[in-house]
Amino acid sequence: WLGARERRALHLPDYRRAAVLVALTDEADPRVLLTVRSHDLPTHKGQISFPGGRMESGETPVEAALREAWEEVGLPGDVVDVLGELDDAFTPIGFHVTPVLARVPAGLTYRPNAEVSRVIEPTLGELRALPEVRETRELPGGERHVLYRFAWQGHDIWGMTARILHDLVREGV
Repeated sequence: WLGARERRALHLPDYRRAAVLVALTDEADPRVLLTVRSHDLPTHKGQISFPGGRMESGETPVEAALREAWEEVGLPGDVVDVLGELDDAFTPIGFHVTPVLARVPAGLTYRPNAEVSRVIEPTLGELRALPEVRETRELPGGERHVLYRFAWQGHDIWGMTARILHDLVREGV
């Protein structure tokens, strides 16, 4: 999964640092751990995302991703096998995000906190079988950016989450 090519790291000093955990179950067709954000939150209501969030001072991306996964869904760090970091991503609202790829045992029971309304676990095979939906948006400053979407079982997976999933299922990271 973490092929021979070098990971693409971004240098965005004005962006806030964050990390997400891209947790795949340890089975033939891995499931990917995703959360549906609560509708009670002030931002990103109902959006699909990986467990993750802002890095605290002195934290590495791995430490932040594991902490956030524990806080958001009760995933204990001692069952997580960290495989490495994927290509950095960013959000137009100013986050520089490092995705942390990991394996977790299949069949775990999650305990979502108040930020998460539920956990969903599509398989990579299911996502790979979906038609690719892509659109191009112009960001402030005129830069064009490709956005991906996955429509899975009534869920609209888009934005940075879909970009990372696209890299996993289409590019083979």
